Amino acid sequence: MSETMPTLLLIEDEDLLRSGVQEIFELNGFHVIGAEDGLEAMHWLYETQIDLVVTDLLMPNMNGVELIAKLTRSHPDLPVILVSGANNLVKERLGIQSLESLGAKATFTKPFKSEELVSKAKELVTSSLARVA
Repeated sequence: MSETMPTLLLIEDEDLLRSGVQEIFELNGFHVIGAEDGLEAMHWLYETQIDLVVTDLLMPNMNGVELIAKLTRSHPDLPVILVSGANNLVKERLGIQSLESLGAKATFTKPFKSEELVSKAKELVTSSLARVA
């Protein structure tokens, strides 16, 4: 990774989970901006240079499916990690066959191992920054 801290946009509607995951990423060299839903996330995406998005699937106002669809149009090169605790019935209601079909570069199911999530985030940021350079 570059000498500057990569900026990660973390979208999670559960405050305690968002603050816990934010702390994990910050301890691992990321600058983290937290958002509680997709609408707030879109604001940050237009106001700040974001290197990686980590988003929940089920959120109020704009869910992860809608957010990723918007991101693929507005920021096609921005890597996205989708994290979800949604069961198969919820996925079916959202019209999702698999989380991978949404366009995220990686998916994690809650509960997840924080070291695996951080490792994948670092890998995606390094890969993304190498393409830009």
